[in-house]
Amino acid sequence: MSSASRRWAAAALLVTVGWLASPTPIAVYDGVGAPDEPYRYVAPPPGAKKTAPPTAASAQSPVAKDLNINGLSVQTAEQGPQASLFVPPYGLRSAGTTIEVKVAPSAPNDQPTSGRIDGNVYAFTVVSQGQQVTLTAQAAVATVYLRATNPAQPGPLMLYRKVSTAPWEPLKTSRGGQDVYVSTFPGPGEYALGFITPSKATGTTSGGSSAVPYAVGGGIALLLVVLVVIRLRASTE
Repeated sequence: MSSASRRWAAAALLVTVGWLASPTPIAVYDGVGAPDEPYRYVAPPPGAKKTAPPTAASAQSPVAKDLNINGLSVQTAEQGPQASLFVPPYGLRSAGTTIEVKVAPSAPNDQPTSGRIDGNVYAFTVVSQGQQVTLTAQAAVATVYLRATNPAQPGPLMLYRKVSTAPWEPLKTSRGGQDVYVSTFPGPGEYALGFITPSKATGTTSGGSSAVPYAVGGGIALLLVVLVVIRLRASTE
């Protein structure tokens, strides 16, 4: 290995160490050139910044052999989006000719037991010319993303209910950015982010990111750097 190649290898490992040691992943919409705009409320609370209304969105896919042949990606138009959903190809079944996924915001009309909703409620609907639409096994990788009103930690959890008269239930939640939270998609219904007491969050993951995996990964990468440096020095002797 030439000296230039050795330097490039060492540099690549150092970059890897820095990435693994970062306490949180880089947010998709947070950063230079693409800052999040203020959160858009359907019913702004006192003191909220004046904004344009929050947006709705939809996406369609043709159906072949009763399955959506295209992935369905729907996201609202804010910077960054306050709600989005991805359903993979063949994740939905219907006897119709097209399947359409829609998302629309509303103001909370009630609160979860022992908690409060953060921001808007988002209703995800799936339609197909009046035909019933069901989820297939492929929909297990479908994901819902909601943006919180601010990036403060600890963050909220994803809440879900199939109909507006049902109680809110927490879903297993991961942090997908500075103020973005993600969960699986159990089906059409209402979704919201909310802060609830620990007793109501059984089976869920805190919205905040744990630093333990990054610390362990950083330690392993650092050990690799040391071993490579020793090997490179030995090769030059």
